[in-house]
Amino acid sequence: MKRENLVDPIDFIKSLNKEDVRYLLVGRQALVQYGAPLQSFDYDFYIAPELDNLKKIIKIAHKFHMEIEPSDPQKVLKLTLYAHNLKVDVFRARRYSVKGGSLFFEEMYENRTVFKKGKFKIDVPSLADLRRTKLIRNTAKDREDLKYIDELISRLK
Repeated sequence: MKRENLVDPIDFIKSLNKEDVRYLLVGRQALVQYGAPLQSFDYDFYIAPELDNLKKIIKIAHKFHMEIEPSDPQKVLKLTLYAHNLKVDVFRARRYSVKGGSLFFEEMYENRTVFKKGKFKIDVPSLADLRRTKLIRNTAKDREDLKYIDELISRLK
């Protein structure tokens, strides 16, 4: 009988930090870090687009025995890592076009918020940048998320 491959998301993120991956947790999981009462069962990461950063992600995926799609991730800007209990989408591009301009990884990384609990840390975009990421697809979920982001921003004023 084949054993299930269960990966703890916290251990996965710890590995990103240990390997010095330049990443930002985006999507609903980032909103959860800010305190939004949302659920999401997958994790979305926007990583620095350099090949060495991608190689670190692949090394971590192999460490956790995760399936990688597509099989040649160097040729794409989005890849997905799978374990039995965890789906991780990884986006790697220098910039994404959005309404009113572009999102550049370096700029978002510079403006990031770092949440720390003891030795654990996680990098997420600023609320303003996170808001801009939600405008890329503009799905019903994204529009719902925008309401939470706007509420969080208004509380900081």
